Amino acid sequence: MLFGSFHTAKMDDLRRFCQLIPKIELHAHLNGCIRSSTFRQLLSSSTDQLRLDTLDKDFHSGDTHARMANVFEKFALLRSCVTNLDDIRRITRETLEDFIDDHIMYVELRTRPRSFNNGTISSSNYIEAILEIMKGYEEKICSRLILSIDRTQTVEQAMETLKLAETYRPYVVGLDLSGDPNIKSFERFLPVFDLAKKMNLSTTIHIGELPDKECSHENNLILDYKPTRLGHFNFRTNDQEERVIKERIPLELCPTSNSLTMNLSDLTEHHFNLFYTNKHPLAICTDDSGLMNCCLSSEIFDLVQTFHLTKEDIYQLMLQTCDLIFDKNKIEFCQKKLQDFFH
Repeated sequence: MLFGSFHTAKMDDLRRFCQLIPKIELHAHLNGCIRSSTFRQLLSSSTDQLRLDTLDKDFHSGDTHARMANVFEKFALLRSCVTNLDDIRRITRETLEDFIDDHIMYVELRTRPRSFNNGTISSSNYIEAILEIMKGYEEKICSRLILSIDRTQTVEQAMETLKLAETYRPYVVGLDLSGDPNIKSFERFLPVFDLAKKMNLSTTIHIGELPDKECSHENNLILDYKPTRLGHFNFRTNDQEERVIKERIPLELCPTSNSLTMNLSDLTEHHFNLFYTNKHPLAICTDDSGLMNCCLSSEIFDLVQTFHLTKEDIYQLMLQTCDLIFDKNKIEFCQKKLQDFFH
């Protein structure tokens, strides 16, 4: 009984530590961070409300392909109900407030630029609305933006996104490739990402999200390109695994999101430990904190419980994540915040 009480007290102490330590979030889709209450408020019809209920209910019964389809249908529903700049300002504001409450000191939000009202409100207006909110929270959280290219877009649209990224530096710090992984389009976008590299713009690419041969082939193309960071890397061959470790390409891992989409029985099956024990550069992230109902503190604490990490382990993990941020001018700021907290 005494041991049980001691263990509970120790876990409570570690949970509190995970909450209070200054954290870095590097893989957070802005729309996916929407609060559940806000999502439901923005849905205009009872039909949409019922569809969301059905998607929530059906998610856990499918395999990886079905779960990914479910997630992207939910994103389509979300996209249809965010119809103006006030909506995106609200989502940005609430996301930053939630991250501040979770003691996140530095975040890179990612979003696909979009226009409203048949183009009368431009993609530039969209980005400026987000940056306006970010700047208003500067004293509480350091936030930067990554612009996303969706796999369904044309090369011309992707090139426009790259131009916007260049225009809004230094607040825009990188370029992302994301969207439905059933659409294997990296090869098509390679000229855009090559140009980003020439412009010295950091890149992050979603990789290995489905267990199929086409996905594995695209993994090789992405690794040949060698982006600044890789997102997820859930499904991979042994050769791809060894290559990423050898070339030390940093990984953004999202335990709850990965576990749900991979349909893992528990977190012990997650690939965190494989890369962690190889001392690989890692960032622990939330992916879609609103849609996945998680926060960075809980993501880290789940890893602590599963893989028996100590406070020192957590501190060192967060400290090495500092080196992975795209705004290199903020590395020292993040390191000092962590050192001041831990020592």
